Amino acid sequence: MPTAYKTMQEIVYDTIREAIQIGRYTPGQRLIADELAQELGTSRMPVREALRRLEVAGLVSITPHRGAVVSELSEQEIVEIYHIRAVLEGLAARLAVSHLTPAHAERLNVFIEDMEGAAATGADLEHVLRINREFHITIWQMAQAPRLQEILENLYDASHRYRNISTALPGRLAQVFQEHRQIVQALAAGDSAAAERFANQHHENTAQRLLAELEKTKEKEKGA
Repeated sequence: MPTAYKTMQEIVYDTIREAIQIGRYTPGQRLIADELAQELGTSRMPVREALRRLEVAGLVSITPHRGAVVSELSEQEIVEIYHIRAVLEGLAARLAVSHLTPAHAERLNVFIEDMEGAAATGADLEHVLRINREFHITIWQMAQAPRLQEILENLYDASHRYRNISTALPGRLAQVFQEHRQIVQALAAGDSAAAERFANQHHENTAQRLLAELEKTKEKEKGA
């Protein structure tokens, strides 16, 4: 949404969310409404509403005594977020099959090519991930299920930090491109079962790579 048409609450929400996703606000850090309001040049109300939305997205936890705190990274969260995403992304892909047009298929393929081109030229990861988001949004919109899309958007935001980690793993981006192609080929073939299966497996693969990486990190920390 163009900034000119955003409400103050949306601007505040997007600003805080991006700061969490890029690591400016770190896991466990308190987010004090008064300080954020002063920093962003707004009143407390849009900040408090934004923090509530970020709690729903899983990026912030709010407790009576500590207030809002940036959520910690955890294996449990990876399993929960990506298993739910796997099921719901699969459902969205299955629903999208009956609404696919040649223009949709072309657009999805262009997104894949753009991501590959950006990665090959060394573009920053955030640029690649912005294209990735557009790829998934297109499928969500094709499903024509607004409530499902809203849930998937929240889950996508909640998994952003993990996505940054996973796409930086050796060979993972190339796997992502291939998995995207499988999804598009199934959609284009009108094979709803295959589209659902490939979309589901795409997110299960990410979860497996992330869990393996966290396990390696733990082993290194034990040996340090």
